[in-house]
Amino acid sequence: MQRVMRYLMLLRHIPRQPQKIDVSSLCDKLVTHGIDVSVRTVQRNLVELSEVFPLVADERSRPYGWSIVQDAPLLPLLSIPSDGKSNFAVQTVKLKCQPCLRHFLKSQPLLPNQKIEENGESILLTAQLPLSKELISWVLSCGPYAEVLEPKQLRVEIAKQLQKMVEIYPRS
Repeated sequence: MQRVMRYLMLLRHIPRQPQKIDVSSLCDKLVTHGIDVSVRTVQRNLVELSEVFPLVADERSRPYGWSIVQDAPLLPLLSIPSDGKSNFAVQTVKLKCQPCLRHFLKSQPLLPNQKIEENGESILLTAQLPLSKELISWVLSCGPYAEVLEPKQLRVEIAKQLQKMVEIYPRS
């Protein structure tokens, strides 16, 4: 879980192009969240994240600056191809998120079509997207900070995954 939180915090602090941030500055930001890791660990994490997320390193000068591609959705694997064909049916997904995810959801949207409504106690995120393994992984990575409200099929799948985790990690 610590790695997941570190990844989320990294993604939260990486700006969209043309802004960029270097690894040392990212380490400093992680420390403010109580995550103390080496520069080398953050470098490895950024390379791993760039395999899934639209992250790029500006290698024209040192220190390298990292950013999210200007117009890319945060989860490109969830987007529908331009030809409109997808292996997954597009559905309305509604998530109830805790306020601690506010900045993350606004600065790095799941998809350009997402809608965010705030009521003070929580955030309602609504988006049209296909149900996929990547979406399930993303929701699980949010831990207790995001609850699937709709569709029921996604909520049931998240519950199944959590039950499997409880079976692996029983209370001692």
